Amino acid sequence: MKHLIKTSIITTGLTLTVLMAETCQSHGGHNHGHGHDHAKKEISQSSVQTRAKAYLLQLIKDKKLDKSWADINSTQVKKEELGDNKEWIVNFNNTKIKEKQKQKLYIFLSLYGKIIGSTYASK
Repeated sequence: MKHLIKTSIITTGLTLTVLMAETCQSHGGHNHGHGHDHAKKEISQSSVQTRAKAYLLQLIKDKKLDKSWADINSTQVKKEELGDNKEWIVNFNNTKIKEKQKQKLYIFLSLYGKIIGSTYASK
């Protein structure tokens, strides 16, 4: 019985060791030609507009914005330096909104396309 338990423990240990070694080898290095590209690439202005619009539509779906925003297209897309970072800023203007302070919406994205957040204009 002791022999069977020892054999089971050793077999399990060896199996786990082999599995871990295969996992580490297949994902340990970054340039093995298996399609992973970890270098960040700046996205184009048209991609920024597309992502910002998709985020705006998600805000509508989540009931954080009025449905009237769905037909609004961006009025301006620009790169701007904010603090130590450069970001994309996409402006939307919805005159159907009665509250003036909520008519202008800014959506912020990283240069690589990650949504950072959104806010209304303070003016």
